[in-house]
Amino acid sequence: MFPCGLPGWRMFVGVVFVAMSLGAHAHSDSDHDDAGDVGFFDCEHLPAGALTSLPSPLDGWAKLECTAAGQKLVAKLPWRWRFPASWLNRPELPAWAPAASFTLPGPKHFVKLEIVELDAQGIDAGHEKLMRESATYRFHVETRPIAMHRMTMQNSLGHTMDVYFPTVSDDLRWAIPCVPDCRPEYAFLIERAPR
Repeated sequence: MFPCGLPGWRMFVGVVFVAMSLGAHAHSDSDHDDAGDVGFFDCEHLPAGALTSLPSPLDGWAKLECTAAGQKLVAKLPWRWRFPASWLNRPELPAWAPAASFTLPGPKHFVKLEIVELDAQGIDAGHEKLMRESATYRFHVETRPIAMHRMTMQNSLGHTMDVYFPTVSDDLRWAIPCVPDCRPEYAFLIERAPR
């Protein structure tokens, strides 16, 4: 049947399977959730200046989570974070998200986080910026949001990232991270879970 005969074919399949398995493990070791060989973030003994709480109103829909790679913001119940076309991938806002920090080794944490509610003029300016810079926002948010917050985060490397939170309704807002560009693949929904 096969030119190399059945035993040869089985050996070939086995070698390919082993090679693929090794490749998969190599990729998982490079994942940013692993701090690799540069040390792990000690969640029990935070560095001086590391954030331990979030300001209002952010603490209503987000919470701090600690991992070996450092700190990140994740969804807080009763809110769910999700990408527009997916229920499987969990969005998060990690301290290593700024473009300048992403490729640098070692764990990162937040040292500063401010959130402000924008006035009417700020909402207009933010809406225009996001319509111009984020294809995801432009596709999903057709009218001016009823409210908008802008959060600025600074990590332990001194790098910053802005996140816009346009509110569409009482049960729905968006998160548009700008790291520094407001790239469409970073945008996600923040939805209140059904009551």
